[in-house]
Order: sequence, then structure tokens, then C-alpha cells
Amino acid sequence: MKKGFTLIELLVVVLIIGILASVALPQYTKAVEKARATEAIQLLGDLATAEQVYFMQTGSYTNDLSLLDLQLPGVGATQTASTTTKNFILRIGSPDHSTALVAWASRASGTTAVTTGDNKYAIGLTIASDGTITRWCESSIAASKTTFNTDVGNKICKAIANNSTGKIN
Repeated sequence: MKKGFTLIELLVVVLIIGILASVALPQYTKAVEKARATEAIQLLGDLATAEQVYFMQTGSYTNDLSLLDLQLPGVGATQTASTTTKNFILRIGSPDHSTALVAWASRASGTTAVTTGDNKYAIGLTIASDGTITRWCESSIAASKTTFNTDVGNKICKAIANNSTGKIN
């Protein structure tokens, strides 16, 4: 009698591996996006620190990145109010009367913002006129955005913020 595996046994093993892979792949994708979001949170944190230093020097915030003591990774000497890094498009909006600074990092693929799927999200940052910093994640952030949306429908934002509101502590 020959020893070995039958075709049915091999098919069952391949089927089990396929099922395990289909369960693991979404979790892997979510973990990768959480790591990329950490990059955006760090970029915005560095931006907030540079803005606070600029505020202490001048008494106001700026939306001109070239005036800040800040070098973004993957960005050359030309840094503007809309700058592209490897994974994000970083933008600084014009502040309104209630907010001293608004900035956000939209998930991008190259130089184009991601507009569909679970990878469509942005991390936002506001520095209020009293110095309070708020960060959040939501499926999209418009140029005039000054507060975070508490109705987060995007699964990746819930995972990034570890809550259902999207507010990042």
C-alpha cells in the first residue's frame, strides 16, 4: 500500500487555508492602515508643536508651512499649505473666528487622495484659540472643517480612534 495524501485530503487542507486567509486578510489590512494613520497623527502632532512655537514667537498661527521650523518626511524644501507625503496629503486650512488652526491629513495613494473604500479617511487637527488641541478621524474632511464628526461610518476610523466617535485622544 502506498503512503501519501489523497486528492480530497489536499483539497480540504487548501480549503482550510483559504478560509483562514480570508479571515486574516481584512485584519491585516486594518493593522496596516492603523500603522499608516499613526504616521498622520505624528505628522499632525509635529505640526501642532511647530505651530505652538511659531505662536509663542509671533502671537499668531500660520497656514504657511515654510514659516515653521518643521521638516516633513518625504517632502523637499518646498512645503506649502497643501503638501504630499508618501501616504497622506497634508493640508492647513484658514482658521475661522473660533479656531486658531485647522489641519488634516487625507489618506493618499501617491499624489491622489483615496476616494473610495475603507482607506478613504482623514485625520484632522484643530488648535483652538485657547490652545486646546483636538484630533479626530473621519471618512472625509472638507477644507472648511473645524470640528469632528461624531457619526463615524468608516470602520478604519473606529479602529484608529478605538471608539465609535472618531475622536483621537
